[in-house]
Amino acid sequence: MEIRKLAGSDYEQVLEQYAAVDELHAQARPDFFVHREKEESYPREAFLENLANPAVLQLGAFDDDRLIGIVRATLWEESGMVKGLRTVCLDDIYVLPAYRRRGIASKLSGEVETWAKEQGAVRLELHTWDFNKEAVAMYRAMGMTPQRYVFEKKL
Repeated sequence: MEIRKLAGSDYEQVLEQYAAVDELHAQARPDFFVHREKEESYPREAFLENLANPAVLQLGAFDDDRLIGIVRATLWEESGMVKGLRTVCLDDIYVLPAYRRRGIASKLSGEVETWAKEQGAVRLELHTWDFNKEAVAMYRAMGMTPQRYVFEKKL
């Protein structure tokens, strides 16, 4: 397995993984997420803009030429209410189901953590949905702790 920065030529494989993430969200929370066309999962223009943005890190885990996992992280100079606290947000992380439980997500997030420190970030954060129990367990195993909760009541 090789982890490297994504390139424009990786777009089609990246899109497949973002479409899978979208489908997971749409199935688990159809009240919140609509089923989108595959190309809407991560438009090519947005992908290419992020590749050129030094505040965004996009990495892929590859098994030969096959993309088996992705991660995207963004450096925030300011985070919501908190001013002057450089934070890296782990925006997206996904590993193909057949390759899970092999430490790939941990390696990808480890690369993000290294990059975050190089950027002068003092914290790494991510957001996930409560229905994604496997991801929550993985994040806890990676040493992450809950920061806040968002509660809802359907009316």
